[in-house]
Amino acid sequence: MNQLDVSKNETILKEKNFEISYSPAENILYCNWIGFQSTEKVKDGCNKMLEVLKSKKCSKVLNDNTHVTGPWQYATEWVATEWFPEMEKSGLEHFAWVFSQNVFAQLSAKKAIPASGVVTTFRSTNEGVSWLKSLN
Repeated sequence: MNQLDVSKNETILKEKNFEISYSPAENILYCNWIGFQSTEKVKDGCNKMLEVLKSKKCSKVLNDNTHVTGPWQYATEWVATEWFPEMEKSGLEHFAWVFSQNVFAQLSAKKAIPASGVVTTFRSTNEGVSWLKSLN
């Protein structure tokens, strides 16, 4: 089965706009962003993701933007230049980013991708999960 079975995941955080769960079997951190994301919400969610990545000693993240409904352009520079470097220092090696169908959310995501090469983008969650599972 290629799909990440979220039912077997350990729920870490569940908020209105952001959820984090962890798959111990796959060592994948699953982050699901929901709805409109303000700069404050993006920074808060990203910082929580960083904390969990450190505590679980995880190197793989599935960042699901499927349900993001608009732009978050004011946080993109911070994500690319401050947050991603901290994630990489903390052990991040592979970041599967599943884009929203919303063109404005996609533009924000594309601006937030760091130059380090740690991010690979996908159009579906299944593609992102398959890629992460294929890595050792």
